[in-house]
Amino acid sequence: MNRKLIPLLLIFLALFQGCRGPEGPQGPQGESIDVVGTTFDLVNVNFTVANQHQYGLTFADAKVNVLESDAVLVYINWGETDVNGEKLVAYRPLPQTAFLTNGILTYNFDRTSKDFSIFLDGTVNLAAVSADYTANQSFRVVIVPADFAARTNGAVNYNDYNSVAKYFNIKESEVVKIKAK
Repeated sequence: MNRKLIPLLLIFLALFQGCRGPEGPQGPQGESIDVVGTTFDLVNVNFTVANQHQYGLTFADAKVNVLESDAVLVYINWGETDVNGEKLVAYRPLPQTAFLTNGILTYNFDRTSKDFSIFLDGTVNLAAVSADYTANQSFRVVIVPADFAARTNGAVNYNDYNSVAKYFNIKESEVVKIKAK
């Protein structure tokens, strides 16, 4: 009986082998991705002894909706740089460290589901740090919805603001400026 099953099994396997032929037509285009994200600049931020060298902002005050699972990226405006005769803003991701003559200064941030805070830390006496590092600082905040961030599969370098701006199609003209209070 086993001898009769072997030829049947071979015929069965031959019938289910993949066939080759011309490719079919292109399928219909899928739906576009609706990304609800926000980018804004936080300007005129001053770090002082009075505010314990930190500045906090609620998402409600910034008029943005942020889910607990969303990614909040914060970049510091590190000044302008000349690229082929064009002045461009150099953004660096937080945490960002500055090496001063009297120690290390770090710009950092944290966030909750309701707000975020940018603060100074380091080995220096924060009260003695030059106003160049503490007065009128500007930050760019990018909110990336978690479901979309998960789909990037490493296609974007979140440490490079220009890469983030290009990937998420952030238009400079649409970035809202929020003045620190």
